[in-house]
Amino acid sequence: MKHLYLLAPILAILAIFAVYFLIQTNRRPVPHYEPKEEPEVIFDAEEYLRQLKRDHRPFGNRGVHRLLLKRTHQKAGVYLESLEPVMDSIGLEIVNVFHSVMGFEYVPVITSGNDWPYHKKTSKHYENKALDFRIKFLLPEEKKSVVELAKKKLEGRARVIWEKGEMEHLHVELLE
Repeated sequence: MKHLYLLAPILAILAIFAVYFLIQTNRRPVPHYEPKEEPEVIFDAEEYLRQLKRDHRPFGNRGVHRLLLKRTHQKAGVYLESLEPVMDSIGLEIVNVFHSVMGFEYVPVITSGNDWPYHKKTSKHYENKALDFRIKFLLPEEKKSVVELAKKKLEGRARVIWEKGEMEHLHVELLE
């Protein structure tokens, strides 16, 4: 009874060692992900039209989504699988805008779908109703042309916002 005051610190030290031991025994290696190397696909408009005439079948939702994925590059970590089907069509219209300004050789880059934790809480990205396209490395007159043509083409269906600053991009979101 004389040394009872030492019991609490000893139990605290034992508890710390027990937690440390549990943490050390629960170490698992972080899985390593190697993205697949895909060959560079160059778009040939004539071949694409020949294929459409040959197949004679309309695109379904999955076909339009696959076409959007094929016609764009996606920044690492971009999640587009739950995208609203109408956003696939809007994304393809933005691709068409890029081609009108930059030529058919240019492949736009989608920098965000529903994947980025730094959007506002009320962002349409979390509802799968918004896409971001990279325009950071375009010339100023090309950026202006892309934004103006996109606004004109999607008027009444989607909002097009030129977000400037360090993370400059073209934000496209579905109107309600």
